[in-house]
Amino acid sequence: MLALCGELGAAGSTPRVAPSRPAQLKPTVRLAAIKVEGMDYFEVEDAVALLGLKPAGRDGRKFVFEDANSRLVIGEGRELLVDGLRVFLGNAVVTRRGKLYLSEVDFEACLAPIMAPWLIEPKPRVPRIIVIDAGHGDPDDGMINLRLKMKEKTFTLDVALRVKKLLETMDCKVVLTRKDDRGLSPIKLTDLRLRSQAANRAGADLFVSIHFNADRDAKTSGSEVYTFTRPFQRSDASAGFGQGDDSDPEAAPINRFDPWNSLLAHTIQKEVRGELKTSDRGIKTMHAGVLRGLNCPGVLVESVFLTNDTEARLVATPAYRQQIAQAIANGIRNYTTKIESLRAKPAGGTSRAATPSKLR
Repeated sequence: MLALCGELGAAGSTPRVAPSRPAQLKPTVRLAAIKVEGMDYFEVEDAVALLGLKPAGRDGRKFVFEDANSRLVIGEGRELLVDGLRVFLGNAVVTRRGKLYLSEVDFEACLAPIMAPWLIEPKPRVPRIIVIDAGHGDPDDGMINLRLKMKEKTFTLDVALRVKKLLETMDCKVVLTRKDDRGLSPIKLTDLRLRSQAANRAGADLFVSIHFNADRDAKTSGSEVYTFTRPFQRSDASAGFGQGDDSDPEAAPINRFDPWNSLLAHTIQKEVRGELKTSDRGIKTMHAGVLRGLNCPGVLVESVFLTNDTEARLVATPAYRQQIAQAIANGIRNYTTKIESLRAKPAGGTSRAATPSKLR
């Protein structure tokens, strides 16, 4: 049986199960829709008005919407900016009859939960059991930078241990999927499935998988956070020109939490970018095996590129790994603060969540 750090995951523990229905807009929320290639799309102006935003001019070919706290920059295509951070949609924003339209799925599962999470029901559990997954582990080294003799598995574990220590100041239980240089299985695919199964057995309220990125181009740099791809949408890996369609009509267990995955990704990416001062590669989606079977919100964090020697040399220093851990821990804490605020509000509450906090 898989051994987890801490007292959770022991034989006889009762796993928590996913809610009976996926998170979605409140039944009282209604927007007029049109069909685009068989999918429902909302007029952007109507949708952002529901979020409390008003038109605030243009930024090149894109439109700007704002309120006192938030700023949205949106135009045709899959990429938009939410409070300065890049977010990639599953379906492109399109123009019809001279107006911009956004897919219902992207509004409900991506944009609304980031900018107006009080519109989404049911609310997730306040994270009291947080599972931190250190990517890879013997015999899977992960990405290897041969020039600098660095293995991804070594640094994901180090960062995970640091995140655990930081989070233990919160009112929660922190569980690691591994605490040394051992994977969960010699078979990589099964290894990924075992990680989500372990989180479910532990009764996880939140799951964060820590990785370092790689690219054929050694100059590629920056930070990105992944959520699991939503049903009927392409992952970011297949969204480019000439790529095969990898969309899946079947919902995975993790898809029940699509809106909360988006909110968690945004809170972590904001902290990672702010702490590390890296280039923003955005919030994206992938069919990540480590996330697929989760019964709680979860994301995969790629803080920097080990294939980029400049970023890799930073990762080699304990001080920088502490910065990465600090950013991830702060993102988790800010997500928790938002969920606590949402669950404390009476039905129909629309005020914004509490001020973000830092773990130091």
